[in-house]
Amino acid sequence: MRELDHAGDESSSPADKTLFGKYEVGRLLGYGAFAKVYHARDVHTERSVAIKAINKQRIIKGGLTANVKREISIMRRLRHPHIVRLLEVLANKKKIFFVLEYAKGGELFAKVAKSRFSEDLSRRYFQQLISAVGYCHSRGVYHRDLKPENLLLDENWNLKVTDFGLSAVTDQIRPDGLLHTLCGTPAYVAPEILLKKGYDGAKVDIWSCGIILFVLNSGYLPFNDPNLMVMYKKICSGDFRVPRWTSPDLKRLLSRLLDTNPATRITVDEIINDPWFRVGFKEVKFHHDYLELKDDDDDDEDENSRGSDGSFASGDNLKIMNAFDIISFSLGYKLSGLFDDREDGERFLSKEPPEKIIETVVAVAEGEGLTVVTKKEWCVKVVGGSKCNFAMAVELKRLTEELVVVEVRTRESEVGPSNRVWKDKIRPGLNCLVYKTGPAGCG
Repeated sequence: MRELDHAGDESSSPADKTLFGKYEVGRLLGYGAFAKVYHARDVHTERSVAIKAINKQRIIKGGLTANVKREISIMRRLRHPHIVRLLEVLANKKKIFFVLEYAKGGELFAKVAKSRFSEDLSRRYFQQLISAVGYCHSRGVYHRDLKPENLLLDENWNLKVTDFGLSAVTDQIRPDGLLHTLCGTPAYVAPEILLKKGYDGAKVDIWSCGIILFVLNSGYLPFNDPNLMVMYKKICSGDFRVPRWTSPDLKRLLSRLLDTNPATRITVDEIINDPWFRVGFKEVKFHHDYLELKDDDDDDEDENSRGSDGSFASGDNLKIMNAFDIISFSLGYKLSGLFDDREDGERFLSKEPPEKIIETVVAVAEGEGLTVVTKKEWCVKVVGGSKCNFAMAVELKRLTEELVVVEVRTRESEVGPSNRVWKDKIRPGLNCLVYKTGPAGCG
């Protein structure tokens, strides 16, 4: 069965709706300018997931490639019960597919649009929101587009933050200590963004959380006007009134959340200690189980033997290669440049069995007088060298049933220009492993 070029296209026959032979794509859940989101079912586990299908050409033409890379990088390292989890990323020539945790309850916006929430229910969802936002901030992630449409509900009606497409990380902060990209949804945007003088990512998220809390409690926006410029003036002046049913404690908290001065606006820690917020509040417990590579020296049971959904890969127990790892250095999904020269490492494809790859690496390394310090079925680490300090880690990841991605990371301190251990001595000995479209082999 072919992989979907148009995943979930309503004109496709049901037989064409299985993505990579793994996900049976169902109804359309929502769509935007660059992506559509579908309900899907894992054909092996029967688990429901959401598939976000992103048109690759549109993001390239729109100059949003960096945004997509950033979104994946961010979501891969966020593990919190109130954040939608990214399970894996797949790709074909036309689309990139985010496989996401499925939130059965739909958008929070749809619920509050029907009727405002009670103060107790508003508090419950606000507590869950702040728990997720505080977690993100502690990891240097700023959402920058928090709104009810980006808050989902699971089958137990618990909140899940989603859509990190406009998120920023600490690396984007300029020397003045602020972010400067103008983004967000007009009714939820903080005044300092409108003033275009730079802003603190954490502070603008807190402002948006204040707008959300106001909407949950009242059923309408605090700042709203058909004329966008008039609405922006209201935002910058902090011109809003709470409904009459709002309790004094909630009114006081809203005034601190929607403080137009970011310097005096309430912080996450202050919110958590607020008397109104703390009613019935329970600290969220979670595990810091990132999807990042473990340190090479960690010899415990390794996460790299697991698939990106946390389950063990079948067959040779190699970690399933996240398609974005390939896209990140080959946007056209062309893998003709099998060795790409980079200081932090190189990658190539191989059709050889994993055990042969590892044994070849070991043989070549030992032939150059290097010492093997770690050897497993999916990785090998060597050190040594008579004329330089050299270290190399080679890790294998499963891309398809036939292809393995071999990732090499090296570190060496050269004595002279001719002492390039990896480039001049090790890499040539591994050429026989490299998958080529024409005849090739070790001879």
